[in-house]
Amino acid sequence: MIIENVPSEKNFNFSLNTTYGCGGSADIAYFPKSIRQAEAVYNYLTANKIKFVTLGNGSNVLASGKHFDGAVICTKGLKGIYRYGNSIFCRAGTKVGALLKYCIDNGLSGLEHLAGIPATVGGLVYMNGGAGGKYICDNVIGVKLFDGKIRNFSNKQCNFGYKYSTMRDINSLILGVRLEVKPVNSEIVRKNVGEFLEKRKWHPKGKSCGCVFKNPEGLSAGKLIDDAGLKGFNIGGAEVSREHANFILNNGARPEDIYSLIKEVKRIVNECSGIMLEEEVVYIGDF
Repeated sequence: MIIENVPSEKNFNFSLNTTYGCGGSADIAYFPKSIRQAEAVYNYLTANKIKFVTLGNGSNVLASGKHFDGAVICTKGLKGIYRYGNSIFCRAGTKVGALLKYCIDNGLSGLEHLAGIPATVGGLVYMNGGAGGKYICDNVIGVKLFDGKIRNFSNKQCNFGYKYSTMRDINSLILGVRLEVKPVNSEIVRKNVGEFLEKRKWHPKGKSCGCVFKNPEGLSAGKLIDDAGLKGFNIGGAEVSREHANFILNNGARPEDIYSLIKEVKRIVNECSGIMLEEEVVYIGDF
């Protein structure tokens, strides 16, 4: 399963590569550093019918404790930001922090609301992530994909919705994203980034995936969980945060503890409110 010139790692450990800090292993992981290498990995795996998952910064996933009988394409090596007038092309593995540093250094505004999100750009687009009621889809001009051929999806073709994009439903690899920006004074961008980082200081400390559940329309998932009296509720080392109920913390938990707690929270909230919460977190492997 070695692919020429592509860095790889056998017995890939999910616990070392996700923000939840738990999970089993996979047969092998590939770390492409160029578009060509990413294409080679995708073509090899699909041609040989080897199942795989794509992983960026691992910030919105929960990996099973069982061995994943397949491969991981880790996009963290796909880095690079290129400016084209009032837009930038950002490779999928670029972290949000690096993107915003580039924007500060070059006086480019419009992406400051992403500050503090521990994700890669590819992962954000895949999930249509964001914060404070703003989502990355508002900035996306187009997305470069590979599914055996290079595809350039327009914003419209991505069918963005709440925590959703078409890329969640098709077997493709996000290679990069073109984002709209606005030239302004660098100090304005720096100030805006600082303000958004300040707003995120309330997020619970500790190992988590961020918010576990989507907000039902017009409602707050965190408030529904709080109203059900579940702050501090735990199974094994998994605990509903006492600071923000939509966070489930890993305090020495097994992935199965976290998974069981998620299912129990859903059950109790539904029993109390009649609302069935839907997960935002993406599962990897079998539970």
